[in-house]
Amino acid sequence: MSTVIPEKLINYNVYDDQEKLAGVQAEVTLPSFEAMSESISGAGIAGEYESPTIGHFGSQTMQMSFRVLNEAPFRLMRNQARTLTIRAAQQSYDKAAGRNLVRPFKVVVKGMAKGGELGTLAPGAQTNSNATIEVLYIKIELEGRTILEFDKLNYIYILDGVDVLADVRNAL
Repeated sequence: MSTVIPEKLINYNVYDDQEKLAGVQAEVTLPSFEAMSESISGAGIAGEYESPTIGHFGSQTMQMSFRVLNEAPFRLMRNQARTLTIRAAQQSYDKAAGRNLVRPFKVVVKGMAKGGELGTLAPGAQTNSNATIEVLYIKIELEGRTILEFDKLNYIYILDGVDVLADVRNAL
């Protein structure tokens, strides 16, 4: 049984193809995983149920919000392939040792621009601009260990060390 309690994200930096996008992001919204599914009904089934397709998900987007409108959202809105790397420090509490831990957390996203919002102009206020990326690949590492890797175009879906699409790739 683990004695480590994950608490929160301390802070993060975002890199766009190795260039640090310093101090511009208000927040990043990571993609949702909603399985593609089909309604199943017929003889021998008392009603119907939704059958998720193994390792297949609907459109996934990541949104980056910006405090002010500057070059960064426009750079991300260009319709070209992008690699964004988020490096973060995650705070956890080790109850056995009675101390806080700082654990490295990394997210790599590959995708293309899907759109953006320029935001609102008001005196003395943030613009709340944003850029939306269509996610084709995402990899999440915690302390150097891959906990999620999903590559839509190469049939890769790994969850905590389990290659969910291995049988599908073998069948194809």
